[in-house]
Parts: sequence; C-alpha cells; structure tokens
Amino acid sequence: MARNNRSNTALMVKDNAQHIWLAGLGALATAGEEGNRVFEDLVEKGAKLEKTGRARLEKVLNKAQGRARSLRGDAEGAIGRVSAPIDAGVSTALNKLGIPTRKEILALTRRVEELTRTVQGAKKQPAKRRSAKKAARRTAK
Repeated sequence: MARNNRSNTALMVKDNAQHIWLAGLGALATAGEEGNRVFEDLVEKGAKLEKTGRARLEKVLNKAQGRARSLRGDAEGAIGRVSAPIDAGVSTALNKLGIPTRKEILALTRRVEELTRTVQGAKKQPAKRRSAKKAARRTAK
C-alpha cells in the first residue's frame, strides 16, 4: 500500500508539473495574441500622457517666464531707486574734489578737437610776409 501511495504521489506531481507547463505555454500564447493589442494600448496611453505632460510643462514654463520678467522689472526699478542717490553723492564728492564730470570731459574733448582743426587749418595757409621793419625789431631784441 505504501508503494501504491508513493506512485500516486509521483503521478500527481507529474500531472501538476504538466499542468504548470501547459499553463505557462497558454500564458505565452495569450501574451503573443494579446501582446500587440496591449502594446498599442500602451503606446496610445503614453502619447496621451506625454501630450498632457507637455501642456502642463509649457503652462508652468510660461508662468515662470512671466514671473521672471516681472521680477527683472522690479529689480531694475529698485536698482534705479538705490543708485540715483548714490550717483548724486559720488558726483557731488568728485565735484568738491575738483574732478570733472563726464559731460565736462566730453565738452573739453570737443573743444580740443576744434582747436586742433583750427591750428591745422592755419598751418596750411601761407604765412604773410612780414615787413622789414618788424623783422628788424625782432632781431634787435
């Protein structure tokens, strides 16, 4: 009887192994048949997710860019409000020390250029002959 019991157990194990093997083959066949459909469904869902994700990302990006522009404008305004009194103070201090401003330097530069042109123009004109009297006076001194 023990022998009969052992052979029944071995037969059951063999049958169970066969059933597991067949179930695996069936799963593989089903995956093959359903695989294309499942793959297409996954591609479709991925495309939808990408589209909504991209739209969300663009919305957030546009909002962040708008905020950055606003902050840049605020910062430029603040810098202008802070730098104006500082510039005025520095300008006053430099003026007290006798250091010319940019505007004064530019005016002097223009004047020097004008005088240079005048001198160069005078060099190009022939010199007038001096009278003999004037020349004699010069040599006598």
